[in-house]
Amino acid sequence: MPVQRPNKQRLLFAPSLLALSVCGIVLLGFTASEQSHQPAGSDLGSQSEDSAKDSGVQECVLTFSTGRKITGIMMESNDENVVLRINGIDTTYRRTRIDSIKFLAPVSERFKEFRSAIPDSDIDSRLLLVDWLRDRRAYELAIEELDSILETEPTNPQAKILKTWLEQHLKLAQNRVERKKSSERIRNLRRSQSNIPTLTKEQINLIRIYEIDLTNPPRFKIHDETIKELMHRSPESFPVDERQRKAILDGSDLDKLKLLFRHKARDLYPQIQILEDPASFQDFKKNVLGQSGWVINGCATARCHGGSDAGQFRLTSHNPNSSESMYSNFLVLEQFELRNGTPLINYTDPERSPLVHMGMVRSRSLYPHPTVDAVKFGRKWRPVFRTTTAMNFKRTIEWIRSLYTPRPDYGFEYPPEGEINLDSGSSSPDP
Repeated sequence: MPVQRPNKQRLLFAPSLLALSVCGIVLLGFTASEQSHQPAGSDLGSQSEDSAKDSGVQECVLTFSTGRKITGIMMESNDENVVLRINGIDTTYRRTRIDSIKFLAPVSERFKEFRSAIPDSDIDSRLLLVDWLRDRRAYELAIEELDSILETEPTNPQAKILKTWLEQHLKLAQNRVERKKSSERIRNLRRSQSNIPTLTKEQINLIRIYEIDLTNPPRFKIHDETIKELMHRSPESFPVDERQRKAILDGSDLDKLKLLFRHKARDLYPQIQILEDPASFQDFKKNVLGQSGWVINGCATARCHGGSDAGQFRLTSHNPNSSESMYSNFLVLEQFELRNGTPLINYTDPERSPLVHMGMVRSRSLYPHPTVDAVKFGRKWRPVFRTTTAMNFKRTIEWIRSLYTPRPDYGFEYPPEGEINLDSGSSSPDP
């Protein structure tokens, strides 16, 4: 597609016309690229360092279920949200509202196309292109183009100012990248030191499925192919009339979920996409594990059950609000047993759970916390609860009651075979 060159005469009249010309170039880029560049999936894959250096930012077009389209810079993408930067403002969109995500051609490719249409002597248009690169954080490409411009016009004041600004901004950007790498190395080191295996996304999704409260379900998605598979394997359970079967496929996801549960089609459960935590785990995250809870702050610190000297009962405090850490810590709490075989969580009588009594003042506890070596751990053990009327005590009991019973078999081993054994370790007594 031919690229229209900016009108040099209009550039000389007013800065506002410069901005309009830039918008024209951008729109041409969107039109040329949107039709030929679409990812295999709608998830954002992280760019390699070399790709980011060469291409700048990732621009994309979001198409919503209403047909509305928005173009901007992709800042973040996860299972629940997409964050797009539009005119310098970051805006969050729910994935459930998005029908498709189309990524535009890399900045470097569009730059080459635009640059090939501009004569070397058209300095104003080339400076426009530098501004276009700067807006897309392709700083090195912009500096290279400015170097070429200054070879043609060594005294061009705008090119000199832009180059100084870009060189300083590039240094700041490189420093941010180095700080990010350093932080990641520290996080990886802490993760390896904690030596607690974390669950995969597929395992987390399966736990979420088993913990769904049908009266208050989380957001989820079931594809028609999953129900068609159920119909194929159990034809006797479905209507003969094709229109009636189609009505089932056109029904709500909640009805489809109940259908899968009713047929106990456990091998099809992994095909259910749970988009957020069930209510019981939202409660666990907020009132038990972290935020206003007590497990992470009271038990999973480096000097307690989150450190290398934790003994048999170990939790991970690495990125505690992440789904990987939260669900992994839940399985540790659920599977751990005292030396006499008593489970840490008593689902029959939650008030008698060792989990809460281990955090109670020893003189009032059914399961007093073992004595802690204050010299070894750097401080004395301190109770989390003074009485059974403590708010966090009551919230924890309510959370235990909210979990599905009888407890399901999730169908996978934790911890994975060959990794840390949570039932072995130092000679420390119980938690």
